[in-house]
Amino acid sequence: MVREAAGERFGSIELQTRIHLGVITGDAHGLLSAAAPAFGITAEQALASPHALVGTVDECVDRIEGWRERWGISYISPMGGSAEEMAPVVERLASR
Repeated sequence: MVREAAGERFGSIELQTRIHLGVITGDAHGLLSAAAPAFGITAEQALASPHALVGTVDECVDRIEGWRERWGISYISPMGGSAEEMAPVVERLASR
């Protein structure tokens, strides 16, 4: 929708998302299966959302790169305490 509305300007627009749930874990599905129902969604919907970044460092990096490819998101704001936890993800992305 944004891409269509922006037309030729899309390449010069910076899209942002806020990470409301950011957790480094080896069991993303388990964590989201417990947390997602509180938001009225499934674990799969949470994993597909650009507002939840949950998984191993590699999974989180892959997810962010997918957001960029799919939606053009280039700016990500983690909420409060998750910024420090996401530091290894930032480091990995910066080295690419």
